[in-house]
Amino acid sequence: MYVLCVGAHPDDCESAMGGTAALFVRRGDTVRFLSVTNGDKGHFAEEYIRNPCALAERMRGEAADAAAAIGCEYRCLGLHDGEVYVTKEVTEAMIRAIRGFGPIGHGPDLVITNRPCDYHRDHRYTAQIVLDALYMLTVPPACPDTPHLRRLPVVAYWQDDFTEFGAFQPDVVIPIDAAIAQKVNAVSAHVSQFMEWIPYNAGSHDAFADFPTDPAAQRQRIERLYRERAARWAQRWPDMVPPGTQFAEAFQISNYGNQPNAEQLRALFPVS
Repeated sequence: MYVLCVGAHPDDCESAMGGTAALFVRRGDTVRFLSVTNGDKGHFAEEYIRNPCALAERMRGEAADAAAAIGCEYRCLGLHDGEVYVTKEVTEAMIRAIRGFGPIGHGPDLVITNRPCDYHRDHRYTAQIVLDALYMLTVPPACPDTPHLRRLPVVAYWQDDFTEFGAFQPDVVIPIDAAIAQKVNAVSAHVSQFMEWIPYNAGSHDAFADFPTDPAAQRQRIERLYRERAARWAQRWPDMVPPGTQFAEAFQISNYGNQPNAEQLRALFPVS
């Protein structure tokens, strides 16, 4: 199976669904992380403000290391951080990126991204670009330089806590206890983001306030954050999180892609 995970920034996919991605890989699936931007504004250091290309290059290396920790591959569309807009050019780039992953004419079986109601404009527009690209995937005259798909992939959203446009409603919850070390390894590879930028920008990431400086303590804090998140979901969706689960990731099927039945849904995701 081919699974394409689409995030706005180089660290989004592993943070949101790195455990499930690792389980996909263990099952024998081919997984690709695709970021729309190169992350070149996600830092406070003067050297990166003067030279954003240096930050983009650093983040490219971190993203490659994070993907290697999970066993998947990483690609980037190369837009500047904070400059994601729904345009013809970017939508066509997304059409080509989705069509180009997987067998010719088949493409990915599953595309996973954030919901269009996310807090960050780059995130919201990334989701909208994925949705705008969907139908056109099967239209031969659209981007005719890339073979069209014979059917739409299933599209899923990873979990969030936003409620302004309706609360997240999980269709499947994946226990990731067996893969949490890989997820923490992948997230920890993004030193520029999780150890530097997000603690600095803690006003929009309260959980990272007073973030430790010791690497071992940083890993413990990251693991604790994901444990606390799973505990909230176990309270919210008690019938979907198996008892004793410490870490979990949840997914909601989008109305706009192929619609799996219950049996197909179980086959799509690494459900034990």
